[in-house]
Amino acid sequence: MSDLRKDVEAVLFAVGKKIPVADIARIVKAPDAEVLRCLAELQQEYTERESPMLIISEGDSWKMTVRERYMPLVRAIIPETELPKSVLETLAVIAWKAPVLQSVVVEMRSTKAYEHVSQLESLGFVARERSGRSFRLTLTQKFLDYFDLTGVEQIQQKFQEFGDVVKLVEMLARKKPEDEHAPSEMPEVPQ
Repeated sequence: MSDLRKDVEAVLFAVGKKIPVADIARIVKAPDAEVLRCLAELQQEYTERESPMLIISEGDSWKMTVRERYMPLVRAIIPETELPKSVLETLAVIAWKAPVLQSVVVEMRSTKAYEHVSQLESLGFVARERSGRSFRLTLTQKFLDYFDLTGVEQIQQKFQEFGDVVKLVEMLARKKPEDEHAPSEMPEVPQ
């Protein structure tokens, strides 16, 4: 394996999320075309040897990830997100309804949601802009990247898959199976 391929592989591993070819090329100081060739070779190599890891492309971005069949094993050792469950539940409501007025979120989640929204905004997961007497809350690219989502359409698809906000919160928190039946105050998503 060439040194450039090793460099590209190391960058993919270290980044841990999608990264554009141009950014990889800048980091490894190589032309985009050579980086793209290395990425394609690495992708083929990982596929051929049936590695538990795989390299995928999404548009002009690439990332290294764990194959689906190994996810239960990996989820058991990944630490839970740094967000407390109540804040995650508020984030799930925002994701479900986005874009949404903060007043609607507060109505659903109680006045604690004001604190949660501030925390989520400071962490970069939501953005808010003035809308009348309230704020309009939207999801940020950091939210999508952090939870490995491609866009709002995928969020809606996840709600359909999980059936209610509680289950989505559990997915976002990467909870262990024994925690799945923890009580929650979250409303069910209408079908």
